[in-house]
Amino acid sequence: MVMLAMDTSSPATSVAVLDGDVLLAHEVHVDARSHAEVLAVMVRKVLKAAGEPKVSVVAVGVGPGAYTGLRVGVSSAQAYGLAWNVPVVGVCSLDAMALAAADSVEGAFACAIDARRKEMYWAYYDADGQRLAGPHVNRPGEINAEIRQLPWFGDIAAAYLELLHASAADTVAYPDARDIARFALHHLQAGEVITNARAELSLHGHDDGTTASTLEGHHLLLPYPLYVRRPDAVEPTK
Repeated sequence: MVMLAMDTSSPATSVAVLDGDVLLAHEVHVDARSHAEVLAVMVRKVLKAAGEPKVSVVAVGVGPGAYTGLRVGVSSAQAYGLAWNVPVVGVCSLDAMALAAADSVEGAFACAIDARRKEMYWAYYDADGQRLAGPHVNRPGEINAEIRQLPWFGDIAAAYLELLHASAADTVAYPDARDIARFALHHLQAGEVITNARAELSLHGHDDGTTASTLEGHHLLLPYPLYVRRPDAVEPTK
């Protein structure tokens, strides 16, 4: 199974090509404002580096993350899937972070992506990287005190260690396409199917738990952005 994977949920744009669990090519570019400019170029580059393989599945990190960045990644993944007539699989970007983080920590931990407005998108995981709670969006000080004291992964969590009262765990700064692919491959090989659940958007600027409840127990998602909260830009009403 040759998989093209990508993630644009954070300041990092990442792309990877894997043949089974063998990494053929990988690129990362960190700039929160350049997802649209660099993604297609990076896809062409990794496919060329991998020897122009025939892709059989596309995997994409669906967030949570910045509204514009998610749209770039998800719409691109859908376009590649349509052009190549291959399935497109969505993965919660925090779950991919947890897969990488579980290799370097003992016990429960949490992962976070910058949500701006002094908030974080976050989820809480057991020692094996299984999601126990989330994804949610909160200010660091609003998070349960016991969870705040766990090891945290993500560059935005590192910026709030004093509020989190947490230990530094900077080995996983952002979601990465390699881990998107590893996560998707594991669950596809286990015979799991893509859930039909479409998470409802939470109230603007707040997390009412709807998204986390909808995603509970699900790993492979539809390739649609996982916003968690409503975007600032909305259609005008009469």
